[in-house]
Amino acid sequence: MEQTSGMLTEISDTVSFIRDSMVSRYGDRHPEWAWVYQLLADYYERVSRAKETGQPLAWINFGVAPELFWAMDILPVVIDVVTGLTAPTPKAIKYIDIAEERIPDHVCSNNKVLIGAALAGDIPLPDILVHPSHPCDSNLATYPVMAEYFGFPYFCIDMPYFRSEPGFQYVAGELGKLVSMLQDISGRRLGIDRLRQAMEYSNLAHDYILKISELRQAVPCPYSSLETISEYGAVLSLAGTPQLVDYFAKRYEMTKDRVSRRQGHLADEKIRLVWIYGAPAFDISIFMWLEKQYGAVSVANMNNNFVMKPVEDISDYGRILRGLAEKVTYLPMTRECGGPWENYLDATIDLCRRYKADAAIFAGHVACKSNWAVMKLVQDRIYDELGIHTLILEVDLFDPRVASSDDIKARFDKFFQVHFG
Repeated sequence: MEQTSGMLTEISDTVSFIRDSMVSRYGDRHPEWAWVYQLLADYYERVSRAKETGQPLAWINFGVAPELFWAMDILPVVIDVVTGLTAPTPKAIKYIDIAEERIPDHVCSNNKVLIGAALAGDIPLPDILVHPSHPCDSNLATYPVMAEYFGFPYFCIDMPYFRSEPGFQYVAGELGKLVSMLQDISGRRLGIDRLRQAMEYSNLAHDYILKISELRQAVPCPYSSLETISEYGAVLSLAGTPQLVDYFAKRYEMTKDRVSRRQGHLADEKIRLVWIYGAPAFDISIFMWLEKQYGAVSVANMNNNFVMKPVEDISDYGRILRGLAEKVTYLPMTRECGGPWENYLDATIDLCRRYKADAAIFAGHVACKSNWAVMKLVQDRIYDELGIHTLILEVDLFDPRVASSDDIKARFDKFFQVHFG
């Protein structure tokens, strides 16, 4: 089957349209919204043309650091972000339905969107697919089969259950194996100077991200709900590039200025929400509805909880791999959902406490069985330690047929009436 760049081109066009709409509607009032969508528009325009320009393309999971790929001039495409950007469009349901003709319906719809797009010939196949062994069982069940079916190379980064120095060294060895495979596939060598440059860019951006994270904890919150989640894809895709540094340098100065003037996104911030799992990718306008209807700002989201340290020692190849190993171990979702349930509990309580949450939101994706298994325990501990309530939503983050936008809004209405009425 001939593969096209149709899906990626549509994403590039959609992101560019959002950028233009933001500029037209808000102008100088919110230049930061145009900044982030310009960053993404440029990136996806490049991704959509990768096969045309002959640049190697790597599909990577959110738990894979992109710096190694940028250093080798291999274009990393975070497939979870691609499926998330597709979710609001009618194509998402089409792809899910195509995939369900071949795979069980209980497989994660994130995987089904990608599989359906590939089966439809709407996305160019990669030169390699890379993901870690946890936290997602659905990835383990689908990605190696997909790679075999379509005939492209595949690499799984084996991740230890516990976090420790021996574990970091083990993951560093896995990354070394990945580099060898990338070199064999692409015919390109990983030069230490290019790698060190990518890590310098990554560390600069990372430093800004941590500083902004501190500023975003201010009351009132200087970030909008939409920005809280929209930067997620940019960080996962562009860490290791100067473009990400430029964006966060501007964003830091603006955020610092707003906090110094006690200027929040909303003139009257009434409720601070922390999303401790997932977000409805099929309709992110729910964030804006919450702001307008209830003065409820979504101040933090687990998926955008970048708390790991930068890779400080980049003096040689081995130390860089060791630092990247620790980084991928603590990337959002891998950090919270890989390993004992206390990892998730501790991270959620820390997130709610730091961002001064008035309520926690668990958007429980139907395919993520492990988190459902402990959610009642987490809900009780959040209330016992912080005195705040948790709204538990049963949703499919990519498929509105499980719970529609109206269903979700009705649950919020009831929750706010009971706890904030």
